[in-house]
Formats: sequence, C-alpha cells, structure tokens
Amino acid sequence: MKQKLAKLIRFVQITIACAALAGLMWGSYEVVSYLRTAHRFEVQKLSVSGLKRVDENEVLAKAGFEVGTNVFRVDLEEIRKRVEELDWVRYASVQRVLPDQIIIKVVEREPVGLTRIKGEIYQFDTDAKILDPDPAGGPSFPILDGLRAGDRAGNVKKVETYRSVLQELGEAALSEIHITDSGDVTVVGIALSIRFSMR
Repeated sequence: MKQKLAKLIRFVQITIACAALAGLMWGSYEVVSYLRTAHRFEVQKLSVSGLKRVDENEVLAKAGFEVGTNVFRVDLEEIRKRVEELDWVRYASVQRVLPDQIIIKVVEREPVGLTRIKGEIYQFDTDAKILDPDPAGGPSFPILDGLRAGDRAGNVKKVETYRSVLQELGEAALSEIHITDSGDVTVVGIALSIRFSMR
C-alpha cells in the first residue's frame, strides 16, 4: 500500500512539474511574441551622437535601417560593423533604448598628420589609416612623405617615427618629413634640412 502511495505521489509531482514547465514555456513564447510584434516596440527614433566630421545621413545610410522595424529584431552588431566601414569612423556602438529607440554612438578618427601619396595629400591617424581630406578643415601638419597605400604595417612604423620627430623638434618650423622603408629620416624646415636615422 505504501509503495503504491509513493508511486502515486511521485506521479502527481512529475505531472505538476511538467504542467508548470509547459506553462512557463507557453508564457515565454507569448511574451517573446508580444515583444516582437507589438506596435509599441516599433522603432520611432534613430539617433546618432559623436559626429564632428562624418555626416549623420551618411551614418544612417550605412546603417541600412528603417524606422518602424521592431526594436528587438534590429541586429545591433551588424549595424555596428557597417558603420565602422566609414572612413572617418574609428569605433561605433549601437544600443536599444526601450520602447522605441536605437542610438548609434560614434568615435571618429583624429588626424595626426598629412601625407603625400602619388602626388595627392591625405590625412592619417595614429593607426596609419589613410583618410580623405577632413571635411571640417582641421589643423595643418608637416607633410609625411613615405607612406604607401596598402602597407599598413610599414605605415604604422613610419607614423610612430613621424610623431617622435614632431615631439623632438616641434612641428612649427617643419614643412616635410621624409621617411624611407629602411627608417632613414630627412626633415625639411623653413630654413633647414637635416638627415638622420631613427633605427
């Protein structure tokens, strides 16, 4: 008799547990379904912060996002990657703000010098990223001659050397800094020309 009673109690416990689990799963499904379909969670506002040089419309176009999309269906990581493809964007982060907002925060690249490549003048940052002319104008720098398109590793070393030279000599009296692949440096100023090696 006791054995039968124990089996019955065990059966009732398992039945209750299964019912509770089924109820929980059904409830979770209903909640997720509501969050993904309710008009309340359709994105009504998409904002961008941190812009100085990059145009907001350019960021929004790159994000490839439409107002009215459900906020939980927005692929934040994919938007971040696309926005970071813009030349002047160093980092981006994308956040949901419930119930109906997406915020894109941008950290722009900061130019640290000018370079001449195939007769054209470009800007570059500390990562040796070659940048189009600054749409906001920006400061003037001595020209670094020696960077090459597609040679990121070599360019990083040259940028480090360029910045060391500016720190040592100051940029006010310098007009150009030539750096060879072997590390030889020639500095051209208003009234001087010095050649030395940073190796």
